[in-house]
Amino acid sequence: MNDFFNKYKYFIFFTLLILLYIILDYQSILFYRPQGIHFIRQTDGLSFVANYFNNGSGFFEPQVFNLTSTEGKAACEFPILYYITSQLYRLFGEQEFILRLITIIIVSFGFFALFKLLILILNDILYALIFSFLFLSSTVLLYYTNNFLPDASALGFTLIGWYYFYLFKKLNKKYLILSYSFFTISSLIKVTYFINPIAAIFTIILADILGKRKLIDVIKTNFHLLLIFSISSILLLSWNFFVIHYNAINKDYYFLVSTRPIWDMERQSIIEVWDYISNYWYSKYYYQSTIHFFAITLLLGIIFIKKANKAMLIPSIFLFIGSVFYLLLFYAQFKDHDYYFINLVPTIIILVITAFTAIRDKFPKILNNYIAKILLLGLAVLSINYARVKLEARYNNNHDEYAEIGTILSNTRVIIDSLGIRQNAKIIVFTDKTPNGGLYFLNRKGWNISDTTEANIKKISEYKNLGAEYLVNTTGINFNYAKIWENSKVSIYKIK
Repeated sequence: MNDFFNKYKYFIFFTLLILLYIILDYQSILFYRPQGIHFIRQTDGLSFVANYFNNGSGFFEPQVFNLTSTEGKAACEFPILYYITSQLYRLFGEQEFILRLITIIIVSFGFFALFKLLILILNDILYALIFSFLFLSSTVLLYYTNNFLPDASALGFTLIGWYYFYLFKKLNKKYLILSYSFFTISSLIKVTYFINPIAAIFTIILADILGKRKLIDVIKTNFHLLLIFSISSILLLSWNFFVIHYNAINKDYYFLVSTRPIWDMERQSIIEVWDYISNYWYSKYYYQSTIHFFAITLLLGIIFIKKANKAMLIPSIFLFIGSVFYLLLFYAQFKDHDYYFINLVPTIIILVITAFTAIRDKFPKILNNYIAKILLLGLAVLSINYARVKLEARYNNNHDEYAEIGTILSNTRVIIDSLGIRQNAKIIVFTDKTPNGGLYFLNRKGWNISDTTEANIKKISEYKNLGAEYLVNTTGINFNYAKIWENSKVSIYKIK
C-alpha cells in the first residue's frame, strides 16, 4: 500500500482534487456571472479587467467604471491577475470564466505545494493527503477559489512560498529566491499576506540566535536572506505608495488603503463584530467538528510542545503573533467580509500541523495506526460534504439587494449596443446599490444612484452636468427625458 501511494501520490492528489471540484459543481460555477455574496467586490475586480481590455491602458493605469474618481482611475491590490485576464480576453474574447479559472489553477497548485510540504514534514503520504483536503474544506475558501476576488490566489502563492522556504531550510539555498518570489507576489496582491515572509525571516534569524551565535555573525551568514527580504519589502512599499498617490491625485476614496483597528471602534461595535464572527461566519469558515479537531489538536500540541517538529515550531509562533496583529488591525472588516478569514489559513495550517507532529511523537502507536488515519479521513469527508452543502446554499440564495442589479441588467448591454450608444458614452444607473455592478453589466462608464430619495434623484442633474448622456432606470419612476427603450424592468432615457 505504501509503495502504491508513494509511486502514484501526485496522480492521486490531482485525481482527488478534480473529483472534489466536480462534487462541488465547479464545472457549472465556473461559467456563472458575478452574483451572490460580495457581488460588489466581484464586479469591482471585473471592472479593472474590463477597463484594461476596453481602454488598452497600461498596467499602471488601472480604472473602474464608476466616475466618482477622475476618469474612473483607481487602484487597490496589485492588478497582475486582472491585467493577465484582460490580455487573455484579446485572445479568447471577453470570457469572465478566465479569471475564475486562473484563481482555481493558482489555488490548486498552492495546495499541491502544501501536499508536498506535508509529505516532507509528516513523512506520511496518507496523512499529507487527508490534511491537505481537510484544510481546503473551508466553505469560504472554496467559494472564493472559484470566484473573481484575488484573496484565494494570494493564499495559493503563499502556500507555494512556504513549500520552497522549507526546501531552502532543509536542502538548498537556491530555493530562497523562489520562496520569496511567491511570498512577494502574494503580498502585492493582498498586503496582509506579508505576515508570511516576515515570519519566515524571523524564523531563520531567531534559530541562529538561539544557536548562540553572535548577532553580527547571524547578519553576515544571512546577508543574502536579508537582501532578498529587503527587495521584497521595497517592492511592496513601492506598490502601496503608488496606490496611495494614484488614488489621491485621481480623487478616489472608495478602495480601502488603511487599517480598521479594533482600538478605533466603540465597545458596542466590537461586540457586534464578534457576534458576526462567532454566530454567523463561524459555520462558514469550517465544519464545526473540523474546528473542534483543530482546537483540540492545538491544545494538546501546546501541552506536548517539546515534541513538536522544531523546523515548524518557530514559524508557527511568528505566524500566530502576526495573525493576532492582523485580527486587531482589520477587526472591523470581519463583520461583513468573510474572505478576510482566508488570510488566516496559512497560520491555521502551520499551527495545526506543528501541534500534530508533537502529539504523534508523543503517541506514535496510536497516531501511526490506520484506525487513526481512517477516522481523520472520515472527518475530511464530512468536512468536504458540509462545505458542499454550504456552497450550494450560497448559490441558491445568490440574489441579495446588491446582486439583484446583475439579474435586472443581465441582457441590457446587448440592448445598449443595439441602440447605437457609444462605448465612451457616460451612463447613470438608477437605482444600483453597487459602485460598479450595474455599470459593469452595461460595459459603460458613469455613475450609480443607490436609492430613490429626493436628494439622490437630484444627482441626475448633477451627473448630467458632468457629462452623463443616458439614464438606465430600474424603478417605476418616470422622468421627463426622451425614453428610447423599455421593458418590464428597465427603461432607458437619453438625457443629453
